[in-house]
Amino acid sequence: MADSFSFIASLAPRALPWLGKLATIAMLALLAWLGARWFWNLTVPATPDPAIVVDTDPSGVAQTIAARHLFGEAPAQGAMGAGASSAANIKLHGVVAPARRGQIGIAILSSQGQPAVAVRVGEEILPGITLHRVLPRSVEIDQGGQVRLLTLPDRGKT
Repeated sequence: MADSFSFIASLAPRALPWLGKLATIAMLALLAWLGARWFWNLTVPATPDPAIVVDTDPSGVAQTIAARHLFGEAPAQGAMGAGASSAANIKLHGVVAPARRGQIGIAILSSQGQPAVAVRVGEEILPGITLHRVLPRSVEIDQGGQVRLLTLPDRGKT
């Protein structure tokens, strides 16, 4: 047993300088690793959130709204004058009334069993029938110089 202590005692003067250098290298490696980790955490941009797809096509949005019947369906309007059979097939599904003067109103209309489309003031709904004016709960259509009123159904009725 005395021999083993004497061997360790003889190694101690030679190992102490190497242990100090080894400890210094280990501490420098640890500090380098911590510094690199902090640098990486502070400089790398965050992972972006996934993109959300939003449909911005007005006619597609109008068709989606009309398909859900959020505004109900307009009751059939009475026939008026010549060519009334084509105008009687127009149904009003919704309106986007202008908030102030100078803005353009949009109506969501369907005609002759076609899907609903967004129509601006002045555009043709059917040949010879144009959208004349958009009001908060109704629209006026111009059919050969004769202005007709289409109203939205009462709320809650489908």
